[in-house]
Amino acid sequence: MAPIFYRTPRIFSRKRRIANISLGGVRIYSDEDLKVGKRLELEFFLPDGNSIRALARVVWTETLPSDADAVYDIGLEFIELSEVAMNELKKVLEK
Repeated sequence: MAPIFYRTPRIFSRKRRIANISLGGVRIYSDEDLKVGKRLELEFFLPDGNSIRALARVVWTETLPSDADAVYDIGLEFIELSEVAMNELKKVLEK
């Protein structure tokens, strides 16, 4: 699968590559310590040039080794994903 990138749009953070994504949620790497239960708005940049937004909640977090590209490994579940966004994501995952 081609890479998918994300960022938090309200902070205008830099784009980061995601580790794993499904219709239920996403695994990301972050330098920010996100607490379990925190809600985030995320923007995903898909390989076809489209972008989608989702509201997600942190369900787990782990600290990565000091030589990793990020500080934290974080699992999020989608709590709000529009039908249009869901369909766009399905298309990418089916490839």
